[in-house]
Amino acid sequence: MWRVLHQYMDTMNGPADFLEVPRSPITGTVFKNAASTKMVHITEFTADLIKNGKLKLDKSRNSHIKATWHDSCNTARAMGLLDEPRYVLDHVVDWVEMPENTIREQTFCCGSGTGLNTDEIMELRMRAGLPRANAVKHVHDKYGVNMLACVCAIDRATLTSLMNYWNPDVRVCGLTELVANAIVQEGETREDLDDGLRTL
Repeated sequence: MWRVLHQYMDTMNGPADFLEVPRSPITGTVFKNAASTKMVHITEFTADLIKNGKLKLDKSRNSHIKATWHDSCNTARAMGLLDEPRYVLDHVVDWVEMPENTIREQTFCCGSGTGLNTDEIMELRMRAGLPRANAVKHVHDKYGVNMLACVCAIDRATLTSLMNYWNPDVRVCGLTELVANAIVQEGETREDLDDGLRTL
């Protein structure tokens, strides 16, 4: 939806002139890149919070995870959201990049976008996602990666099936899940952590 708003809503509805340019109520940062659409991606917002020291994070809470990052076709190749997620990852988890020719502007598709994420065409989905699965297998074998992080809702839903099929030792999570795991909340105790349910 973030991509749709940025790329198409101006054409369909005209600029959202009735809204102010987004400004973080926490850091005061003005997101000038959203001057027309007034839409800020959660990853941009989170990276800004981290940059301004507004989140207390403990990376060791994700010590059971060795992650890699999937650049979504929608947010990365189409919209250029490349550095912000990596900045966030640097602060919440140990992670490695997949091979250079499989990331950023050259990212591989999840294999199930554009309405193809139905079980009736599972064989097609698994074949279409094989390039991404091979890149994940490379970092799994070389670095012990056990988590594929992403930010796109379609990827979050479809990469799970892809990993279960091609790389069953690699799970899938959203970037915000890693952030949530690493957040240190004011007043928490060790018992809170021990009693809490870690979802990743």
